[in-house]
Amino acid sequence: MASVLVARTAELAVLADAYARACEAGPVTVLVGGEAGIGKSRLVAEFAARLPSRTRVVRGDCLEAGGGFAYAPFIAAMRALVRDLGAERAAGLLPGGGRLGLAHWLPVLGVAPDEPDPVYGRARLYEDVLTLVEGAALERPLAVVLEDLHWADPSSRELLAFLVHNLSGPGVLLVGTYRSTDLDERHPLRPVLAGLARSPRVRLLEPAPLTCDEVGGLVAARLGYRPERGVVEEIARRSEGNPLFVEALADAGAQGGTPRRLRDLLLAGFRVLPDGSRGVLHAASVASAWGGGLAHRFLASVTGLDDLALEDAIRPAVDRGLLLADGGGYTFRHALLRQAVYEDVLPSARARLHKRAGAALQADPDLVPDGRAAAEEAAHWCAAGEKEQAFDALWRAAASARAVHAHPEQLRILERVLRQWDGITEPERVLGADRIDVLHRAAEACLSAGEAARGVDLASEALAALDQERDPRRAVLLLELRSMLRHRLGDPALDDLRAAVALLPDGAPAAVRGRPLSTLANRLFLMSSPDESRALAAEALAAGRESGDARVRAWALLTLGSLDGAAGDLDAGLARIAEAAEIARAAGESAVPLVIAAMAEADALHGMGLDERAAEVVASGMETARRAGLDRDQGAGLAAKGAEPLWELGRWDEAAALLRGVLALDPPPLFRALAQVNLGFLLLAQGDAAAAGEAADAAYAVMGDRYWGKAFRLPLHDLRCRVAMARDDLAAADGILARALDGPGLSETSRFVWPLLLTGARLCGERLARSAADPGAARGARERLAELRDLAGRLPVIGPVQHAYRASFRAEAGDQGWDEAVRAWRELGRPYRLAWALFRAAEEPGVPSVEAAERCREAASIAARLGAKLLLRDIELLAARARLSLDEPVPEPAPEPAAPDPARRLGLTRRETEVLRLVADGRSNRQIAEALFISARTAGVHVSNILAKLRVASRTEAAALAHRLRLFEPPAG
Repeated sequence: MASVLVARTAELAVLADAYARACEAGPVTVLVGGEAGIGKSRLVAEFAARLPSRTRVVRGDCLEAGGGFAYAPFIAAMRALVRDLGAERAAGLLPGGGRLGLAHWLPVLGVAPDEPDPVYGRARLYEDVLTLVEGAALERPLAVVLEDLHWADPSSRELLAFLVHNLSGPGVLLVGTYRSTDLDERHPLRPVLAGLARSPRVRLLEPAPLTCDEVGGLVAARLGYRPERGVVEEIARRSEGNPLFVEALADAGAQGGTPRRLRDLLLAGFRVLPDGSRGVLHAASVASAWGGGLAHRFLASVTGLDDLALEDAIRPAVDRGLLLADGGGYTFRHALLRQAVYEDVLPSARARLHKRAGAALQADPDLVPDGRAAAEEAAHWCAAGEKEQAFDALWRAAASARAVHAHPEQLRILERVLRQWDGITEPERVLGADRIDVLHRAAEACLSAGEAARGVDLASEALAALDQERDPRRAVLLLELRSMLRHRLGDPALDDLRAAVALLPDGAPAAVRGRPLSTLANRLFLMSSPDESRALAAEALAAGRESGDARVRAWALLTLGSLDGAAGDLDAGLARIAEAAEIARAAGESAVPLVIAAMAEADALHGMGLDERAAEVVASGMETARRAGLDRDQGAGLAAKGAEPLWELGRWDEAAALLRGVLALDPPPLFRALAQVNLGFLLLAQGDAAAAGEAADAAYAVMGDRYWGKAFRLPLHDLRCRVAMARDDLAAADGILARALDGPGLSETSRFVWPLLLTGARLCGERLARSAADPGAARGARERLAELRDLAGRLPVIGPVQHAYRASFRAEAGDQGWDEAVRAWRELGRPYRLAWALFRAAEEPGVPSVEAAERCREAASIAARLGAKLLLRDIELLAARARLSLDEPVPEPAPEPAAPDPARRLGLTRRETEVLRLVADGRSNRQIAEALFISARTAGVHVSNILAKLRVASRTEAAALAHRLRLFEPPAG
């Protein structure tokens, strides 16, 4: 008595339209939600059956929480896809044949490395899944169906979001089902769905309850005849249009009763089965207690029946539609039915059946799909109360989760191992590992699972139990791990890294020295200790070269390149950063060092005022992070820093979207604090001092005064000082300023000190303006300004940005006029800074009113365009006070004395002009990319735009046109 589909015409039309759009315009995701039994799976199955025959359809089920079954729906779907493609064809679509990624799931693709990469392995896995799905869809349209997402494990939720955000090619339709009634406010799927729903390529679909007439059609199909209208109306009323309940009520009504309890209702068909059939369904409900299909061989092992006896017992259940036969196995018609049958099993019988299932899986792991055996075995042993067998299986399940980079599941399983430790006789013998090993693995999982605080506790427990003098190498690894976890929480954690380096024995081999040295060197750079950082980075680089450790070499070069850029040697810095990225690519180090390299390159460019190039690097790095599944981690740090050049370029909407996107991902605390600081500056400029204050407070709660890396700390204090000024609390602002500038090392981080000095000069000006009747307050303000002048006189000026800040500081302090600052900010192309300088220049005593009005008008125009409400208000107040008109048109800025620029007349941007110059020199896209420090793909996009603007068909024609117009000849004389 199979389930039938009635109505659902509108829902099927939505799915059909999504499929058509996916084939024509690019990937589409449809998320089908509704209460249990509403017919989500039946709807999707009917839709899949109606798809064109050339469409590939693969599906996977999420398994009920409790078993630790990581990536369950994706493993099933990818196994089906590889089976359909053929292993050889699938391997041909994947980098390295999938050996470093999908082979961890699907051994048919080859032998995966014995030791999975805890840092980069997940990125490779995600990239393989993305590549395989897009590659398969190039041949034939592909529909991927993921059932029961309300049970999705953390890793599956993360991979789903990754695919939805990163799929780009046509021909892919993702369909997911979930119980909307299960999603309370704390359900982990809720924020995932909210994030996905913002995408224009995602559609939400909720099947409606059946009408009374539709209920009648379903009852007639179920019973084989059409009952009286009154019976149909009663079933419609009782079921509230839920198809599963309609069928159950129809079955119960056919027996002459209408059970009141849902469980009795669901078991109505089960009760009339023969005793042998009910016993087999009891066993099936236990063997598949965590959802998914159940292999015939597994059920035979649990029941002890031979094939013929098992088939005879199952046939009545299949005939009544309680079990669905599918591909050599069985599935309950609905999860609610499976749960009801499971609850019908007596506790003693349930424990006995779980024990049989655990023993069966221990003897033959192939009874369940790849990767699930250890987790299911452990779950069965636990349910059976067999502690020692469960303990061993949990350890193996944790290893399986680690192998497929399912770090949240690995952590959850290892914590169960730790909780059971004291109740096991000789646990070290059972596992072949001691408690410190388990703690280390759990802390390591925390690093990738985003559970830094818990990881610190686990690593600390391991270190407390370890004799560090007798086992220094183990201690070094644990100390480095704990420092990384602490740093994610906003703690410098230099003490752990120094302790790790101190534990290195004399003459330790380069392979042992390199990693802690490179980590300490990078941390010291972040903590504003450049001299020590450079020395240790050079030592780490030498160790990496000696040992051949690509990771150590890459990180040491990233640190050295960042130091060069901060010192003003941009070319040397960018060269080292590029070398680090190339080493990482050549060694297959995946995306993490590439994203960090993008962060370092963009920061170096931004620090020297090359904001357009910095923004391009950020965009490219963000794409790398998204494709590698690093949005929430290193990608969040890149986005938080990457908003800075966008803000300076006046692209405030883009900057705000980037920062709010970071915060929505709930990244590690330090990256979250960085995003909040930059968002706070933007909110303050837009006139929302209250929201800016909230952002500053949230960032300060993470970093406080304990995080003394000045690249992070000084901007935070600058924001806090400005917020206090906006609140008219000048005393609090002065206290923040004094604490921020108290301490050594300011001359080594001049890039972050100059903006704070400028804020301090403005603060002193405000204090002096208000202290005419308070000699003591005036004296305090003058003394503070003298301190700032003294510091400014000792502070280096590295690059044009710091020059512009120094000119602004001197003008704000009353030591010179504003003309130099106006010129400097105009040359840098930073509109907000320019508008402020113009406004202050208009206020200068003795400026003719015509000139002041011109400056005010230009400043007001910029402020209005940016949405800089506070600045615009101040400009309007000045204009009203000085009786200056802001209504006259703003004249174009006077062009610099130079020959007319033909490239500009052709509509080319500055970057396109640079690219055209290199095209005219005969450079390839790769050579252009290397020269301009962009990707070859970005270079190709620029070339395409140039050809379109010049209306030429080839690079040769573009080069010829450039030469004919003499675009790049040096000026005469």
